[in-house]
Amino acid sequence: MSDRIRLTFPRDESYHGVARLVVGGLAARLSFSFEYLEDLQLALDSLLANGAYQAGSDVTLELLVEEDGVEMCVGPVTPALRTDLERRLDESEGVGLGRLLATLVESVEIESRDGGEWLRLAKRTPSRGVAASA
Repeated sequence: MSDRIRLTFPRDESYHGVARLVVGGLAARLSFSFEYLEDLQLALDSLLANGAYQAGSDVTLELLVEEDGVEMCVGPVTPALRTDLERRLDESEGVGLGRLLATLVESVEIESRDGGEWLRLAKRTPSRGVAASA
């Protein structure tokens, strides 16, 4: 199984909720646990709140549903995001975006495509299809 969803929206913060809604709807449709959904939404929120997307362009969110989880690509992102993701935990800086994302997803990568840099996050789950208990 492999389904792809692509959403392009303006950079304006008022559209970030639409992206969250798409991620939430996908997780609900696939019966992912509440914790899984929270991890995906927090990863997306963290990236969008960081303002790491390329100035002067819309933001594109791609979700690829696979047998063992979901891959989320966001782009184009700023070249400075690579530096931010590579930043080590420093007591004076607190927890950087890279460290936060690494706690939420299994894979964080920057890739070049479509003439820009894109962030690819992979969230895997061994127990897909099991809904969270209330």
